[in-house]
Amino acid sequence: MKQRIITLLLVITMSFSFFSCGALAAEQDSISVNGQAEAEVAPDMATLFGGLEKHAATAGEAREALAKDMASFKRFMLLQAVSDQDILTTRYSLQPEYIIEKNKRRLAGYKARTDYKIRIRDLEKLGTIIDRSIGSNLMIERIEFGLANRSLFENRLLDEAVENAKSKAAVVARAGGRTLGHLIRANLGTVTGAVRPMNRNMLMAKLEDGDSAPTELSPGVLTVEASVSLEFALN
Repeated sequence: MKQRIITLLLVITMSFSFFSCGALAAEQDSISVNGQAEAEVAPDMATLFGGLEKHAATAGEAREALAKDMASFKRFMLLQAVSDQDILTTRYSLQPEYIIEKNKRRLAGYKARTDYKIRIRDLEKLGTIIDRSIGSNLMIERIEFGLANRSLFENRLLDEAVENAKSKAAVVARAGGRTLGHLIRANLGTVTGAVRPMNRNMLMAKLEDGDSAPTELSPGVLTVEASVSLEFALN
């Protein structure tokens, strides 16, 4: 019985030593770090979201009235040097409208609507486009300021974030008397802040600031951030 107890204790001790050494080896043979990069950059383009809407007694009249506004708006945009490829139709609808009278639903007419997503690549024209497009019956919902070459800028920031993580890992490795080895694992975080929206309330406040003064919007700067998580082997 005593021999069995001694044997069991030896087995438990060996198992504990094995797992402890394995955990220690895992801690010593790799290092995980996070890296960040941040930059401020002025936006060089804007995306305008808005729509045209018409109401009429019949579906045909609503459709025809909207079609005329769409053609007029398209001509105006082309005159502002906004290319046809930058004028995107995101939705079109033609549907009945009802009102409630004496607890009964009655057909009141029809509504035709189309929504647009318009890229403005010349920010100097943005104020003029806003002012004149309102005269074309466009209802502006919001504007987003962004970067035309966003992917190139994002890649540069990710490169900087990787270098930031790598330098942190190298410092920790040297502190332990080790050198940095090969890359084991990498998780690239998303780049944030590459778009700055101006919603309808903000826009309307700008438009109502002055009786007949032209609209002037200040895009400011975009604070863009990138993050990565890397794991390196240690030599």
